[in-house]
Amino acid sequence: SVNPNSAAAHAAACRALPGGNTRSVLFYPPFPLALAGGEGCRLRDVDGHEYLDFQVEQTAGLYGHSEPIILNAVKAAMAEGITLGGPTTREAHLADLFAARFPAVDLVRFTNSGTEANLLALSTARALTGKSKLMGFAGSYHGSVLSFGGYGAALNVPFDWTLGRYNDVDGTRATIRELAHDLAAVIIEPMTGSGGCIAASAEFITMLREETERAGCVLLFDEVMTSRLSPGG
Repeated sequence: SVNPNSAAAHAAACRALPGGNTRSVLFYPPFPLALAGGEGCRLRDVDGHEYLDFQVEQTAGLYGHSEPIILNAVKAAMAEGITLGGPTTREAHLADLFAARFPAVDLVRFTNSGTEANLLALSTARALTGKSKLMGFAGSYHGSVLSFGGYGAALNVPFDWTLGRYNDVDGTRATIRELAHDLAAVIIEPMTGSGGCIAASAEFITMLREETERAGCVLLFDEVMTSRLSPGG
């Protein structure tokens, strides 16, 4: 093998980690490359190979690896201490930046992951509306326990789900009206990820806004990709 160190790293990882990592999507046979570091748009693996990174953590790493401005900001924050056990001024400042960037955002609540954010949002919708049913769309992914692709849903939380067809204006409208009496929330990716990077049509999104208001249920945007398509999402 031209990657003996990656092979050894994977074998070592398998001693303590199921499958050798904690993110199944990053595995590929016979073993994934173990990365050692990165600068700018380039990555290095533990065998000394260099790669041009076109993936940048699925666009989350917009500024590349080890960007000096970001690196220095992280160092400065670490020097002041982390997990201080109480509120700091930094989280309020970051929330202000979010609200200023996204006109639709009035208040911000930070969570540990997108999965947790969606779970809390869906549970809050059920609690506030007093309803139990939830609507999502086939092929969508809202977290490790909110997955509606072709790879099975055995790990999903046991909510009462109805799945619609993405961008099906008439069919989705009919379903929302049919379930209105017991529908707590509709959750949607404005652009699907696992579903094939399909953008929701303006007609579809407008219909969802109108029909969820009519039904007295919550419309939730799991806005990952579309938050990066322009400064305001």
